[in-house]
Amino acid sequence: MKKIGIIGLLCLAITAGAVETLAVQQRLKKAIQPRGDVRAEDLTLREQIGQTIMPRVFVGQQDYFKEAVLRGEVTGFFIKSALPFDPHFLTDNSSEQVQQQFAKERQELIKTIQDLQTWASQSRHKIPLLFAVDYEGGQITSPMYMGLKQMPSNMLLGAAEDESIITQAYDAQAKELLSVGANVAFGPVTDVNSNPQNPIIQARSFGENAADVGRKAALAVRALQANRVPAFNKHFPGHGDTATDTHKGETHTDLKRADLWNSHVSAFLPSIAAGVKGIMSAHVMYKSLDEGVNASLSPKVLKDLLQTKLKFDGVIATDGLDMGAVNGLSVEEVVRRAYKAGNHLLLLTSGVDKPQDAPLYARRAADFVTEHIQDENTEHVSAQEIENAAQKVIELKKWMGLLDGKPAAIGNSKLFDRMARRAAEEGVTLVRGHEKTLPLQQKQSRVCTVFFANLVFQKQLGQLNALLRKNKKQVQNIFAPVLIAEEEESYYANQIKTCLENADAVIIGTSGFAKKESMPGQYKLVTQTLDQAAAQQKKAILISLVSPYDIPLYPQAATVMALYGPTVDTVEVATEIILGKRVAKGKLPVELPL
Repeated sequence: MKKIGIIGLLCLAITAGAVETLAVQQRLKKAIQPRGDVRAEDLTLREQIGQTIMPRVFVGQQDYFKEAVLRGEVTGFFIKSALPFDPHFLTDNSSEQVQQQFAKERQELIKTIQDLQTWASQSRHKIPLLFAVDYEGGQITSPMYMGLKQMPSNMLLGAAEDESIITQAYDAQAKELLSVGANVAFGPVTDVNSNPQNPIIQARSFGENAADVGRKAALAVRALQANRVPAFNKHFPGHGDTATDTHKGETHTDLKRADLWNSHVSAFLPSIAAGVKGIMSAHVMYKSLDEGVNASLSPKVLKDLLQTKLKFDGVIATDGLDMGAVNGLSVEEVVRRAYKAGNHLLLLTSGVDKPQDAPLYARRAADFVTEHIQDENTEHVSAQEIENAAQKVIELKKWMGLLDGKPAAIGNSKLFDRMARRAAEEGVTLVRGHEKTLPLQQKQSRVCTVFFANLVFQKQLGQLNALLRKNKKQVQNIFAPVLIAEEEESYYANQIKTCLENADAVIIGTSGFAKKESMPGQYKLVTQTLDQAAAQQKKAILISLVSPYDIPLYPQAATVMALYGPTVDTVEVATEIILGKRVAKGKLPVELPL
């Protein structure tokens, strides 16, 4: 068989991508036919309710929803991959097998969207569906499991001095979403990460300064919406001061009203001024705004503050209504309170363990509302409130071109890779640099690399080892989990000890939190490795892979870099800095006690 050169492989890849894009576009044109100027008042009450309900669909599980779509009981879906919920998926497969599965998942994602959109075209009013993705980088890995290209994190983009990279990144994100048939971005994250102990925002944020975050989020909004992909800034009025995870339970902040406004709420203002189409509310209690009530269920937060005071006139969406912060409520009660608070789009679904139940939740919502719609009790939802919410969503679909049968054109996504490389070159940050450590000299020919990371990053981190070997370094690598069980500590300690004894330098990648108590095993092993390297007078380089808030835990590390999320590009740029082939350009977008 004749060998194909690198140029040939690239041409094949580009051709394959173009064919895929064209096929998606053609199938969407078939499914999304001109619908005309449909209005909420043209729909039955149950159909109006349907235009406000958005459940989760797992890739490949669209059949659960066929009847609900045909009956007009849902307005669209937020999409997730089922892959991460298989506990053996990563551990039982090589990096190459994982990437092959991701590619397969991308094709399944396209089919899932096309099937659902086709069924919508067969419903009574033929109103096309919304398909939304949480498309973020850093610690958010779910888009990768669906075969989407890996986004640079907001904090990486925030570390770059040239803000034009933000526009490029979100323009590329819009085109990548459209290339698979998705059409809504649940982002940008507009939270100001002011609390280092925050377990859920971290590198998802552009930084810790409200003015900077607001300006950068608005750039993202404009870039997305220039492609007719509506943006949904989240999580209003700001999730950055919290210290607990809303996915797991109740979360609150004690910030005074003035501090909340100056440090968090104000970050949303530039995006509202830029005409953002959507805002997602937070499952957080703000005592100074409405004590004891989650913002997502609070009329004081959504109606009085967001709509009246800030004059936001777009679509308000809840965060996932199966999350721990609200899942103590019944379907009926959470639906009633969400509508009464001022939400127009309810992310109503079952738990991840029972995806087959999600369509039933939509039906329960419609049953409950229709049964009580004429109730004189003002605590119940009125017919006018439902019609207004449905009309907001329909207007969004009209702006997107869905009702005209003209979905946004799918652009060329080849620029995504170029953007991702530039983001890494501009954002990777040398937080501490010691002239005796960088660059690695020729005599440091044996390198021990130790990565504490999610296994999904095997391929990305493998680039560091590959580049070192390409530059004539002998590399021994240890890949350890982020959370290490106490009984596993001695195993990894012995592995690292042997690796270090046979090396001239050690590179340690951490994926920790601001508190050592959150990952005691990793903290103990990293500290031991740094101390052992110092005792043996060997170079040690620490790379904070995801959240830079773990850097202060290791004051003994003289040389430290921040990646804000391990992508192939951030890892390659970091390696080039280590080898003295590049100077770090990024600037830390948060203050750390260094």
